[in-house]
Amino acid sequence: MKRIVPFVLLLIALSSCRCTGRDSKGLEIAFRSPATMWEESLPLGNGIIGAMPYGGIDYERVILNEESMWSGSVQETDNPEALKWLPLIRQKLLEGDNLAAQELMHKHFRCGGKGGSSPQYGSYQTLGQLGIRRISESIDTLGYSRKLSLDDATCYVEINSTTVQESREYFSSIADEVIVTSITDTKPQDFSLRYDRPSRIKETATEGNDLILKGTLNSGTDAPGVSFYSRTRVITDGKIHPRGDSLIVKGARHILILTGAQTDYNHEKDSIESSVCKTLNHAASKSFKTLKERHLKAFREYFDRVSLVIPDDPLSALYMQYGRYLAICSGAHSTLPPNLQGIWSDSEIAPWNGDYHLNINIQMNYWPIETGALGDLTTPLENYVKMLSESGAKTAASFYNAPGWCAHVLANAWGFTAPEDPSWGATNTGGAWVCLQLWEHYLYSLDKDFLARVYPMMQGAAEYMQSQLFEEPVHGWLVTGPSTSPENGFYMNGNDDDICYICMGPVMDTQICSELFKAVIQASEILDFDQEFAESLKQTLSKLPPMQIAKDGYLQEWLEDYREMDIHHRHVSHLFGLFPGTSIQSPELMEAAKITLNRRGDGATGWSRAWKTCLWARLRDGERTYKLFKSLLEPAYSFYEEDLQGRQRVNYTGGGTFPNFLCSHPPFQIDGNFGGSAAIMEMLLQSHEVKEDGTRVIRLLPAIPSLWKSGSYTGLKARGRITVDCSWDGNKIKYRIDNPENLKIEVIIPEGMYE
Repeated sequence: MKRIVPFVLLLIALSSCRCTGRDSKGLEIAFRSPATMWEESLPLGNGIIGAMPYGGIDYERVILNEESMWSGSVQETDNPEALKWLPLIRQKLLEGDNLAAQELMHKHFRCGGKGGSSPQYGSYQTLGQLGIRRISESIDTLGYSRKLSLDDATCYVEINSTTVQESREYFSSIADEVIVTSITDTKPQDFSLRYDRPSRIKETATEGNDLILKGTLNSGTDAPGVSFYSRTRVITDGKIHPRGDSLIVKGARHILILTGAQTDYNHEKDSIESSVCKTLNHAASKSFKTLKERHLKAFREYFDRVSLVIPDDPLSALYMQYGRYLAICSGAHSTLPPNLQGIWSDSEIAPWNGDYHLNINIQMNYWPIETGALGDLTTPLENYVKMLSESGAKTAASFYNAPGWCAHVLANAWGFTAPEDPSWGATNTGGAWVCLQLWEHYLYSLDKDFLARVYPMMQGAAEYMQSQLFEEPVHGWLVTGPSTSPENGFYMNGNDDDICYICMGPVMDTQICSELFKAVIQASEILDFDQEFAESLKQTLSKLPPMQIAKDGYLQEWLEDYREMDIHHRHVSHLFGLFPGTSIQSPELMEAAKITLNRRGDGATGWSRAWKTCLWARLRDGERTYKLFKSLLEPAYSFYEEDLQGRQRVNYTGGGTFPNFLCSHPPFQIDGNFGGSAAIMEMLLQSHEVKEDGTRVIRLLPAIPSLWKSGSYTGLKARGRITVDCSWDGNKIKYRIDNPENLKIEVIIPEGMYE
């Protein structure tokens, strides 16, 4: 039995979303009914605690998250046997016997621990849910509205009935580090409140006017894992009394609910209860009005830095700002960077463990940060890469006998950096790529103190990559290997049965090496440090393979022009150099990139559509960029179905966007939201090009579609600490550029426009 729930997302969005500029608020995602599933609930967060209220009428559930709710623990991943087989694996690659190399990798060159699918690897998981049940008479609903205001970072619910009108507000305060829920009724109401979570690993209790939820997660070993503690305080004009592990509220016209949470991931176990209580006491000493004012001030300090108005297409403006909203909610004051689900999950085991994939996904989470004027949210990534560099140094030494550090595809809260299944887990440029994201922050901020802090990580990643290069036999180019072009395979020997992934010199590896080496050379010059190593990188750069264009005009994905296993593969790894990289700029390579994208096709998972939108924006094709962006907005359908045991579960099908505007892989992955937001910024402003004389090129409106006949933005950032405001109407453009460093720049406006 299936109950189909189709979502005509674009119709909902266009009818319920209003988009205006900074001076006239109105960025909203609105519904006319409560959420029936998680993909309709609305995300709130302060970087530490997340919440997703459903807006139920007689029963409200608020899904709760805490950024460090990670099971698992640090693994010993060294494999003493792996290094012994590395010379033979490379020999097989040099002989052209990739299948033999791949078989050796399967047998001998994998994580020496329990790996990424084990309980010890762990998973990000939900903290639980706060249930609020109306125990007075059920109300007959005459009118209902539910909305998320991006301007306020607040969810509002209005319920009108024949007997009572109820107003609710929910927000997760950056200022006070609590989730705040306010319920106001025109007549006294009775409610019960209770914690729950989908696990036996929990203990619930009441204490005075507080609910308590605590427990210890599975470490995957005999040792205890992460301990968590959450406490909810109820303040009301009604009467409160406990009943088991619930609080009963009687005769209340107003209820203020404050929820705090913490784990001992980054704190002493004995301190988390007292810390949460202290946080709640501080919050409870303030009125709701004061809490709301403090919340708005702290949130808007981030959000109001950028405005975007597109009168003919408010949905695109909303989507860009939604990406910025999610970045603030999952990254402000956090310890860890946003994972595959940001900080939002409703399950005990998140999809893909809610971890940090290093072959694009964690990097994509940061794509809108810099241009979107949120560069100060980079700190969690900086700290995380430092942790990876420490564990990755062991991985580099154990598996490759190499200096520096490396990371492969999987990474978690415990610093996992080891290789996994060769078909996808042998890519070892994860550390190098994520270091380039740190370099991007420097290019935008010109913060030398930051650069000095991250230089050892960048240098270590470059040192590792340099040490792994060896000469291929045809041209004498220096190539990586064993490696893969992320998650895509190719056919060997013209045989459709001989699918191979392992290779030497995949194009993405070369592009990443080239861009990282150049970044380290520049950083060395800026810091006046480590010139000898920088000089060695210059020597290595000259020996890397050039990008090669196949006879059919597309950019080759591998060193040889293999026939790919999936011509429409979701990863377009060989176009890293177009976006987010900068090494594809010549007319010949740009044309080859265009042919590559046409060959790959537009259909894909949600995050892949976002990446392709960014790629077309870099090609400065506004119509095709917008076509890809619209494909990202295609409704992702969900439906309930019964499994063989008769249990209800949610099934997902189709990449695109869920009703709450979260991106569907499927299922939910937040990187698609961030990638889509970054793509719109790339349509409006690009600053990645630098001329030979050092002039920074600023392109205004490089990829806007014809639909966007007029519009304006303020506060977007360009590399070099530059801030850009721009407005356009037909073929007339106005702009203002703040260039505090007085850098040499060249501003390019679209052909046919004039100032």
